[in-house]
Amino acid sequence: MPISRKSRRKSELFESRFRSGGGADFPLRQYLRCREDFSSGLVHAFLLLAFAVMVVFFARTVGQLFDSHGAHLNPWLKRGALALVALFALSVLRRLYYKVRDLGEIRSEMARLQAVFRDREVDED
Repeated sequence: MPISRKSRRKSELFESRFRSGGGADFPLRQYLRCREDFSSGLVHAFLLLAFAVMVVFFARTVGQLFDSHGAHLNPWLKRGALALVALFALSVLRRLYYKVRDLGEIRSEMARLQAVFRDREVDED
């Protein structure tokens, strides 16, 4: 299939780093992929942590709002609102926990791939 309508050259298959492990540089490609996943996962974990902190601040604000303006309301409204915010905060913290576990697995995979590199360097010498 031509690259464009006017091109005579045929398109070639995209050299993907996610293809099967047939090549000699497959551990290197996997290591680079893991490193990229680790860095993006680290940013995601920091964003989740910041979001969890913001939810805690929001819960504090809701509590102060009920204290200052809702003194005449049923106390169960305040408890219910804070319980909903707490459930939401727990769900964010659960996602953060699983993200940290995932980062640990990626880090162990990177260590395994580095060991493969070291073994190949020793074999080549």
